[in-house]
Amino acid sequence: MYDLQIVNAKIVTEQGKIDGCITINNGKIEAISSTPLVNAKETIDAKGLFVLPGFIDQHVHFMDLGESEREDYIHGTTAAAMAGVTTVIEHTHSRPILKVEDFSKYKEYFEQRALVDFGFAAHIWPGQYEELEKLWQEGVSYFKMFTCTTHGVPGQDNASIYGAFSKVASFGGSVLVHCEDEALTAENEKILKENNREDGHVIQEWRSKDAEAVSVANVCFIAKETGARVTIAHLSHPDVVRTVLQAKASGANVLSEICPQYLYLEENTLAERGSFGKFTPPSRSAQESEELMELVGNGDLDILASDHAPSTKQHKTSGSIWKTPFGLPGIDTTSSVMLTAVNKGKLSLERFVQMYSENPAKALGLYPKKGCIRVGADADLVLVDMERQWTIQEDSIQSKAKWTPFEGFECIGKAVMTLLRGQVIMSEGQLLGKPGDGKYVKRA
Repeated sequence: MYDLQIVNAKIVTEQGKIDGCITINNGKIEAISSTPLVNAKETIDAKGLFVLPGFIDQHVHFMDLGESEREDYIHGTTAAAMAGVTTVIEHTHSRPILKVEDFSKYKEYFEQRALVDFGFAAHIWPGQYEELEKLWQEGVSYFKMFTCTTHGVPGQDNASIYGAFSKVASFGGSVLVHCEDEALTAENEKILKENNREDGHVIQEWRSKDAEAVSVANVCFIAKETGARVTIAHLSHPDVVRTVLQAKASGANVLSEICPQYLYLEENTLAERGSFGKFTPPSRSAQESEELMELVGNGDLDILASDHAPSTKQHKTSGSIWKTPFGLPGIDTTSSVMLTAVNKGKLSLERFVQMYSENPAKALGLYPKKGCIRVGADADLVLVDMERQWTIQEDSIQSKAKWTPFEGFECIGKAVMTLLRGQVIMSEGQLLGKPGDGKYVKRA
């Protein structure tokens, strides 16, 4: 007797789309067949829907145990479940994981609060490498580094990057790097403040394209020299994407990450929003956003992530543009705005699945347990209505932020059911999961 069957489904597999049925038992995919198997306790009719592997968001900040007034694990993983995201990788800057005891504390706490599966990133502080291998063995998903001081996390110069990459490479770890050159951003800040600038354009001029480009080039070079596995976080303009592609061609083990804000939001509109458009690196011009979307569709970027880093409206309006927090809420909306891009012919549905399920699973060491629809994989699935037309509104946002930069965005396509290891945790906008349903996931 099988637990569940999904029938009449259009299934998106690694080999392409197929029509058929998915049979689930004990939280795993038991069979993929053209016709239903007998003896299932429950049947879901997916007629007219696509079944995709659950989305994996490798870059979120749920703030819990730190700035939980901005976000917490219950709100964050609720938002994930509602959007078809079944696995998240969290790292909180205000109380970073630097030691094994930090990791153990987080794991124990969040196992009671998560509605979807989860992992953690640890941070690397300059010169502090003693705990890194222990943390990797314990099961952190990757290490996070900054090349400029941001969110209170110290920036690292090239010597520190070289030392950290060499250490992580020695035990086969991986690093996600936020790339903006410290010297350039500091000089930009000095000039802007001398001119008493507090307008919304400050962010684009402070965290400039040049600062990102210089840092990406340095990080790619050091990654190649040390043999480290590195992902460049949230690339914001086409030139840095091409730098990563060149590094790959030269033998560097580097991946590129993109977020929807760089594909849809443009700098002049964001400048008018003041602190509500403050995130870093910032979005660039409309033309560059369009070119980035073309690079996504062509397969030149590897991983899609939300970089969900919310603040409430109160946080965003308390202080000048220099003092308010960086970051946008994003996990609520990422899947829907990208499904809309699929419907508009910007990328294929298979490409979207590759970027938001398969490639993150491979980078995180979770594949083929997660990130694909195949026999033996976890039954993490999302049923998507690709014809559903709807508008993003703030009252639908599950994040504690309760606002979104995509307010009023007209979507075509929506996650209508989410399954976590065979359990339906969301159906037609109704949350069915509960805190504690999510489990900590470790690399294979």
